[in-house]
Amino acid sequence: MNSFQGGVFQQDNARPHIAVVTQHVLRSVDMLPWPARSPDLSPVEYVWDTIGGQFQRLPQPALTVPVLTDQVQQAWNSILQSDIRHLYDTMHARLLACIQNSSGYTGY
Repeated sequence: MNSFQGGVFQQDNARPHIAVVTQHVLRSVDMLPWPARSPDLSPVEYVWDTIGGQFQRLPQPALTVPVLTDQVQQAWNSILQSDIRHLYDTMHARLLACIQNSSGYTGY
């Protein structure tokens, strides 16, 4: 059974998304049509950026999947609810900036 069964995914054709191994996995899932270089309006992108920033400060990379899984979980759990709320509260401004800039760079 595919662990992605029932999921619908979005990707913007960034280099990691078009790698052969990625394309192999994504063959079996439903994908939303999404143009390349589209603006990232999904708040989860900012959450992942926060997690990525935490990973950059680690003294060494995880050497096993269980360690990596634990590190991701710890980073996820450390995100403040106020930060999540801020992303939610600024969504209207993000959308408006995107519309005003014809889907170009918004500064967000």
